[in-house]
Amino acid sequence: MASTNNSDIMNELRSLQAQVMHFKDLLAEEGDKVSGQVRGRAAAALNGASRKAQDVATYAKDEAGTVASVVREHPAATSTALLTVGILGGLIGYFLASATQPSRNSSNWNWR
Repeated sequence: MASTNNSDIMNELRSLQAQVMHFKDLLAEEGDKVSGQVRGRAAAALNGASRKAQDVATYAKDEAGTVASVVREHPAATSTALLTVGILGGLIGYFLASATQPSRNSSNWNWR
C-alpha cells in the first residue's frame, strides 16, 4: 500500500510538473507576442517622429531661405527693422528694470 501511495504521489508530481511546464511555455509565447507588438509600435512611433522631424527641418530651411531672400532684396529695411526692434527691446528692459527696483524709504536712513 505504501508503494501505491508513493506511486500516486509521483504521478501527481509528474502531472503538476507537466502543467507547470505547459504554463511556462504559454507565458513565453504570450511574452514573445507582446514584445513583438511593443517593438512594432515603438518602431512605428520612431518612424513617425523621424518623419515629423524631417518635415520640421525642411520647413525651417525653406523659411530661412525666404527670410534670406527678403534680406538680400531689402537690406536697408531689414537693418532698420532690426535696429528698431533692438531699441524697443532696450527700452522695455530699462523700464522693467527701473520698475522693479526697491523704493528707498526714509526709515531705512539713520538721520541724526
